[in-house]
Amino acid sequence: MGRLTRQTSTVLTFIALFVAAPPVSALPITLVPNTLNMFRDTRGINDVGIGQGDVFQYGANIQGGSLGSTLGAVYPPSGFTDPQAVCAPLTVSPSFCANSTGFNAGRIASPWTFQFRNGADALDVSGPALTTNSNAILNPVPFPVSVTITQGATAATPIISWLIPINFTPDAFRVQIFDRSAPTLPNGTKDIIHSVAVDPSATSYTIPAILSAGGSLVANNNYSINFQVIETRNNVSFASNNNALILRRSNSFFAFTPNNASGPPNVNLPQVAPDTNPNDNLGPVYIFSIVSVGPNSVTFIDPFVAIGYDYAIGQGDPNFASVLLPEVGNDVYDVIFGNTLNTVLAGQQFFFPQGGVSAFSVRGIEVSAALDPDNVLAFITGLTFVSEGSFTGTMTPIVQFVPEATVPAPATILLLGAGFAALAFRYRRRD
Repeated sequence: MGRLTRQTSTVLTFIALFVAAPPVSALPITLVPNTLNMFRDTRGINDVGIGQGDVFQYGANIQGGSLGSTLGAVYPPSGFTDPQAVCAPLTVSPSFCANSTGFNAGRIASPWTFQFRNGADALDVSGPALTTNSNAILNPVPFPVSVTITQGATAATPIISWLIPINFTPDAFRVQIFDRSAPTLPNGTKDIIHSVAVDPSATSYTIPAILSAGGSLVANNNYSINFQVIETRNNVSFASNNNALILRRSNSFFAFTPNNASGPPNVNLPQVAPDTNPNDNLGPVYIFSIVSVGPNSVTFIDPFVAIGYDYAIGQGDPNFASVLLPEVGNDVYDVIFGNTLNTVLAGQQFFFPQGGVSAFSVRGIEVSAALDPDNVLAFITGLTFVSEGSFTGTMTPIVQFVPEATVPAPATILLLGAGFAALAFRYRRRD
């Protein structure tokens, strides 16, 4: 190999110095005007990747899109620093950028400083004031209750209904839909495919055939409907659907799957927690919040099931009086409470002993009845209670490992003569 000439060596040295030289200064990031926001966000349990808890959410929209940007913040009076987090542009808002940090009443007196970064680009900007509406931010916003789903004109247009607790009157109400069947975004959350502000006095919403991001719900895909109960800054209108107007909100999530099968009206949807241990035989817990149950009406709940499941009432709830199960597999179940095991047929209303029970289990669902494990449909169960009251209980699915090679073809789900349908069955598959 020949020696480099002096001229060639000089050229290479120049190139190396040019490549290694750092930028003289960072270029500014430009925000979309009037989108800078910070508010209290009380978040419920969910399986779309958003952390549960009570937080400050903050951010803005970035001109040209937020892909590749990060965001952190500093509270100047104390120097508290929230580290940089990756922005996650959404299908409904490619410029969206947000981060969050734990709510702290001691960090509302002065505006925060937001720190936007994208490689060498940087922007530090003061956030909005939090001490508006007579310090209303000090109180959390409640979640909706008694959330139900009813079949609409098509499977892609179901009707979702809810109640707002009587101790709160919202300025705004936002409905969003997360696509749980889609890939996860870089920040670990699922994508939002629909976002709309509805009348704050509304108690139902029909999902449109064409979503705000384009496209439609797909039958048998898994979604989560997100309800945001909002108080705006200075109690202004939220018609623009702009986060910059929010002072405080609650953020709750209810899993659902559109389905072509007919079913009973007003099936109650659960909030679904992440599965904390995917290696055991228990699925995630499904939590209900139904304000009115009793002995004279059947309350239909919409759990996600596997080969069985455990029911339990919440503290102060009336006991279960009876259970009505759908047709799945061979239509024969074991209903277990205390030390008693009873064989119960699908469509047969089974009554517990006088006084009811606070917990029971259902077993005996065959693996051969399994549908696509990624298709979270519902196993609609009818319940009655021994007295009037509310139901804040839980259900824990019992799951079973099924080798990939033995996965059966999707089974046909039959309609019950009583007029409601088994909307789904799933099992856990380990990859």
